[in-house]
Amino acid sequence: MNKAAGGRMDRQRFRVVPVELASAIRAATLDEDADRLFELVDGVGEHDAEVAEYLRGLVEAVAYETLAELFEG
Repeated sequence: MNKAAGGRMDRQRFRVVPVELASAIRAATLDEDADRLFELVDGVGEHDAEVAEYLRGLVEAVAYETLAELFEG
């Protein structure tokens, strides 16, 4: 996986996520809606499987703060 130091993925990789999908991820993150986040992350997999896997790990770890940072407006 193309991750930067500290186990984080390079932010540039998240540009593959369409704006509408990123907005939905941001909203689900703010609502702390894990079920919705898992559904949305599956959609990310259509664009980049590695990014989706990384995001799935964040949702499983309940790392909402990190998710919010990745998809902040």
